[in-house]
Amino acid sequence: MYENKQIRPKSEGIVNRVLIYVILAAVLGGCVSTTQVLTMGRDTYTVSATADGYRTAAAARESAFESGMKQCDAIGKKFMFVSENTARTRMNIDTTVSIVFRCLSESDPDYLRPNVQPAQM
Repeated sequence: MYENKQIRPKSEGIVNRVLIYVILAAVLGGCVSTTQVLTMGRDTYTVSATADGYRTAAAARESAFESGMKQCDAIGKKFMFVSENTARTRMNIDTTVSIVFRCLSESDPDYLRPNVQPAQM
């Protein structure tokens, strides 16, 4: 006469949907990994950032520039861009952007407007 129906609380369905959205965001969100800033010589540094296939080269470039600017800020100097190289990596899926920059004081005679060159592909 009575059917044995299992009643699930509404909150269980909501939790399942939220979990699916979180997993999708993690999988599709992609990431950018950035190396440590490396010293190349006096006042000159390099840093690279790689964007996986789900992120754009612009995200990698932005991450590399942010790391460079943070390095210069940490030592009380100004960021001056020197050069940039962009390369497709990991079976042409990822993009790696490497920049060379200098951290100079404002009074340094080499702290000039940068002579920006096009990125090499």
